[in-house]
Amino acid sequence: MPIINRRLQSSSERHRGRASTASTLHNDAPLELPAYEPLSTPLNAHAIRALSQLSSNKDTRKYEEQLNKSIELLSASVRDLNDKYAERKDNLKRFQEKRGQNGEKNDRERAEEKAVLALKDDVPRLTDECDVAVRSVIDLKVELEDSKVALQETAQKVENGARTRRRREEDEDDDMADADIPGPIALLEEAKARAADDYASKSLYEKYGVNNDYIGFKRLWHDAVHGADGKPLPDASKWFSQNRGEDHADDDDDLIVAEEHLDIHCPLSMVVMQDPYTSTVCKHTFEKDSIVQFLRTQPGGRARCPQTGCNKEVTIKNFRPDPVMLRRIKRRLAEERNDDDDDDDDEAVDGDGDSEMKKTPGRPIKSEREGRGKGRRLVEDIEDDEEGGEA
Repeated sequence: MPIINRRLQSSSERHRGRASTASTLHNDAPLELPAYEPLSTPLNAHAIRALSQLSSNKDTRKYEEQLNKSIELLSASVRDLNDKYAERKDNLKRFQEKRGQNGEKNDRERAEEKAVLALKDDVPRLTDECDVAVRSVIDLKVELEDSKVALQETAQKVENGARTRRRREEDEDDDMADADIPGPIALLEEAKARAADDYASKSLYEKYGVNNDYIGFKRLWHDAVHGADGKPLPDASKWFSQNRGEDHADDDDDLIVAEEHLDIHCPLSMVVMQDPYTSTVCKHTFEKDSIVQFLRTQPGGRARCPQTGCNKEVTIKNFRPDPVMLRRIKRRLAEERNDDDDDDDDEAVDGDGDSEMKKTPGRPIKSEREGRGKGRRLVEDIEDDEEGGEA
């Protein structure tokens, strides 16, 4: 390796060097850089502080936001794909029911049938591609977090190494003073490689089955496919099997997330939730404004979950928007609206032409219909809020 002569240059020598450099720029041959040389002296206090600040700076915030946005868009794509597929299948089913067994297909039914057949092949393939993409983004998020931790470890080790070297010099131990202390670059590369090997050794379940981003993606995907029939989401340990736990889910009752009774009312405000926020700690859901206001009044913004019977401690950082719960709420309100319409159709006309409502003993018809009317207005308000947010 060429020896770099470290000495002060005179003014004339510097000018000659510039002229040489300028002539070199016209040469297309690549320049050979000298091999990396480890530090011959330890970092000073200022350099150590600068290294420590790298692990806590905000330069990666934009990158993190883009990664989170990517997961959000991929999740929305899977939702919309499967929603559209389910909608086209429902349309085809209505055409078939209207036609009957002996009827002849019209052009609209043939077009709908062709669209369903095309989506039958495309939707699973595109969904799988989104699944792979979401996992790749999660891998990038883990790599970014591991890099931050590696920087922190490196800064700490460099600081400890500097103290060790100073102590050796103070003790005048020449043998120990000449001992090799790894430089910061070597330490950082070693820490990142160790983290990468550790992550690569994990199973798919360990990588994604307990990851909140992937859990949210999987719940939205499953709700788009099975939300209407109420099929429960298989346990996360089954997600990465060959059949993803879908074919034999009923055989393993102990590994199935039970379908709980759906309460669309916030436990705090007792009103129908329009912006549900769910805890990643205990899975309980509240209206966003209600849980935020509740936690702001607690010391340190930390308190026991306000859901009756829950002893988990939560903070606002534990809560996330729950698009799946919002979909379920809208389905419930739509069902109540349809039931209200069915009740209107149940009015019987007597022989004199007077209308008479079919009554069920013990059933408060007026109050129930008022509640359903309120549900209709709520689902319309939720849809208006979403359209306003997108605009």
